[in-house]
Amino acid sequence: MNDRKPIEPDRLLRCSLDDLIAAVRPMSAKDCEHYTRAILGRVGGPTFEQYLMQLAKTMIPEDGSGPPTSPNEYYFAVRDLFPHIPKEDDILGRLALFAMRMCQLRMEDGRKITKH
Repeated sequence: MNDRKPIEPDRLLRCSLDDLIAAVRPMSAKDCEHYTRAILGRVGGPTFEQYLMQLAKTMIPEDGSGPPTSPNEYYFAVRDLFPHIPKEDDILGRLALFAMRMCQLRMEDGRKITKH
């Protein structure tokens, strides 16, 4: 989104999933963080840090097994942080898309730095 016009969060929360994925794909980690924080603020959820901590706990299971590969596992890992959001609402899935993409991009950047 460096030279693109920012997308209104409301639009990202109402568009089709195909449009959402197409909008998120070219975003930077910073852009994804911006939208993650905006959605968390909108839903009155936990802080950004609390949300990421719960995702990280899910990514790195205490039993030493690998990270979950199903998006559902991440959804259910954070669902209890949002008891006020109806289960039928897909906002938490959209939130997870931004947060997971942000994490993915930052981990990729970290690998590039350690390879040099």
